[in-house]
Amino acid sequence: MTCVILVIVVSWSQPAKKVGVQNEGVEMTKAVKAVEAVELDEVTKATRVTLEQVKELVEVRAEITALEKRKEALTEEIEKAFGVNKETKVSRFSTLKHNGIEFARYDWRARKGIDEKMLAEKFPEAYEACFKADKTIYGVIISLFK
Repeated sequence: MTCVILVIVVSWSQPAKKVGVQNEGVEMTKAVKAVEAVELDEVTKATRVTLEQVKELVEVRAEITALEKRKEALTEEIEKAFGVNKETKVSRFSTLKHNGIEFARYDWRARKGIDEKMLAEKFPEAYEACFKADKTIYGVIISLFK
């Protein structure tokens, strides 16, 4: 069985070529130099070094997961000290101190964003003009170790 991927060669110095209708009139920071399909075999041999790197990657991911859980638990406990109410978006205290020394502050922050659902419903032409189906494309290494 074979898998087909696209290889895109990028050039920083050449002007951008028109790539599809969605980029019409848009200045691209990187220019697409060549796009070609490459057929890859499904399975290949790897070195022992690569095998060990994949094993280490699995271990690192496990450590990150454990650390993220620990971070969440610590954050929850510290937020209790601040008297944080996430539903009402308020905290009873803004600063924590110990032995007269202030050591932590709690700030509420807002992040701007776009309500894509509302945009699509109320302004469908604008939504379609700005829509990018391939918003995020990335590769992932999946370990086959269990």
